[in-house]
Amino acid sequence: MPARIVSNNGGDSNKKATKTPTVEKAKQADIAQEMESVLTNSISKSSESFSNGDRAQFYAGHDRLNLQGASVERVRELQEENDHLQREISAKEEELVNCTDPLSILADIEHRKIIIARNTGEILKIYLRNEERIKRINELEAHNSRIQNEMMEMQGRFISTKDMDEKTKFASEFFILKSEIERNLGEITNLSQK
Repeated sequence: MPARIVSNNGGDSNKKATKTPTVEKAKQADIAQEMESVLTNSISKSSESFSNGDRAQFYAGHDRLNLQGASVERVRELQEENDHLQREISAKEEELVNCTDPLSILADIEHRKIIIARNTGEILKIYLRNEERIKRINELEAHNSRIQNEMMEMQGRFISTKDMDEKTKFASEFFILKSEIERNLGEITNLSQK
């Protein structure tokens, strides 16, 4: 007996094929509207988040005031390189209009954008390390302030007590705290070197 092949190519598959493009177009229109609203919201928020004073401080270099010397030089080099790459990208985009081989130009543009992203990442890393350095200095200074208060308290106890064992205990605690302050000051000095 020969095998029967049953195929159900009735109207169902054709109906699905005709409905799918319509649904996809509707979804694409919804997605386009949603993306447009997100973009307009983010653009308006980003322009509102920076005041004229913030922009003036940025362009005057106030963000680099607490960077160390080598970091300032490196940030400056990376920003100049990014500016140069942006100019090259603009020139390549103008070439793209009248070129015969757009793929090589697009590859050049993409390569330059990748270098800009890498440079920007390095700049952000420098600022992050600097913020961590400043945070550590502030922590050490606050700790030293607390230790100095404890040392003053130890001095007062040392003076007021008559018991020699207590005096010895307070004196040893005082010198332990003093050595901790000196260690913290050494670390602050190392962190503050330009």
